Amino acid sequence: MKLKTFLATYLLFLAVLFACFAIVSAFLVDTQVNMHMERSAAEYQRIAVSLSRDILVLHGISQNLVEDINALLNSYMEHYARADVTLALTVLSPEEGHANIGALVSFVRHGGEYFIEVNGVLPEPFGFFRLDYLLNITDAMAAMNRIQNILLFVCMGFAALTALILYVILNRIFRPLGFVSRVSRKIAGGDYDERIAVRGKNELAAMAEDFNSMADEIQAQMQILKDEADAKQQFVDNIAHELRTPLTSIFGYAEYMQKIAPVDAEMIESMQYIMDEAGHMQNISNSLLTLATLRGYEAARAEIPVGQLFEDIRHSLRSLKNVNFVFVAEIDTIFGQEDLIKSLLLNLCTNAANAGGTAVTVRAAPRGENAVLSVTDNGCGIPKESLAKIFEPFERVDKARNRQAGGAGLGLTLCARIAEAHGAVIQMESTVGIGTRVEVILEGKNYEDWGNH
Repeated sequence: MKLKTFLATYLLFLAVLFACFAIVSAFLVDTQVNMHMERSAAEYQRIAVSLSRDILVLHGISQNLVEDINALLNSYMEHYARADVTLALTVLSPEEGHANIGALVSFVRHGGEYFIEVNGVLPEPFGFFRLDYLLNITDAMAAMNRIQNILLFVCMGFAALTALILYVILNRIFRPLGFVSRVSRKIAGGDYDERIAVRGKNELAAMAEDFNSMADEIQAQMQILKDEADAKQQFVDNIAHELRTPLTSIFGYAEYMQKIAPVDAEMIESMQYIMDEAGHMQNISNSLLTLATLRGYEAARAEIPVGQLFEDIRHSLRSLKNVNFVFVAEIDTIFGQEDLIKSLLLNLCTNAANAGGTAVTVRAAPRGENAVLSVTDNGCGIPKESLAKIFEPFERVDKARNRQAGGAGLGLTLCARIAEAHGAVIQMESTVGIGTRVEVILEGKNYEDWGNH
């Protein structure tokens, strides 16, 4: 690219330079010739007038006019020969005519020499004499050729200097492009931390900044893709881990059932184990299907009576008799998709009940223009290092306890997906040994107008 730009620019410059040289040379030669032609025409007129007066004088006093005119002409020729001028006087015949039509000036080249030739007749009454004037300007043209040669050498030297300067300038201009090329190759090779050093405030600096911004965006997108790939791989690993245990149990109990009596009590117990493990696998399947259904889903919002919602949840949790559930409704209505909101609260309440505490408080309250659904327990709490990943699939703080309770580690992931479908924000605060509080902030409606009065 740089070489092509250099050659194209330099060839264009040479074309313009030598075209200008040709024009200037032609102008100088033309000016020199015209100057000599004008001087020769003026000098010819002076000679013709002077020679005509002298012939007129001789005509009145000469005894031998022809010899005297020849002598006079010789004296003129000797005088002007010192100025490289050759004169000739010719008597015109009647057939040739001798009308005074003015002098004819021309530039001629003969035998490698250059001349200015002027032809005309003398003023009346000697119009039958033709005067020929020939000025040798060979030396002047040779001097002009030397000037042209000097000008040509100057142009060649200037062209060489310009080539050097142009190369330096293009090298400086294309240096950032070289950096871009090298950096882009490194980025293409996987070195996403490489960047271009930005200098100055010209267009190339702006291009370098844009390239760096593009590289930052590419790096960010690559990191996102890597994180997603890692998350997918972790997801697959977790599924494999979750399914391996129930499948192993099912296989083991089925194999054991082959060896015992058909009506043995142990067969009934084994069948129960098989059903429990199959139910666990069914729960995992249902949760995964729900997660897939909620991906990119936007909830259909409608008014939900908080009192009836809490009553339905209380009825669904009636089997958990070792935990005291307290429901507090500070607003009458919330907005959302009822089945999803109910599923969200049931998952949060079930997790809170499994946390080892004795009391769980479920509250619906206004907060400015928003409504907040919160579930608070006095259980074992969650360590800070686990809070960052608590909403990820199959993430469980106490895997043994949750496994025994039938959980698959997908409940909080479902809650996060339901909150996302409502455009809501879900937050969790927890202290080990004190308890956990989960808040779901539903936005987009002034709930202050719907509070209890």
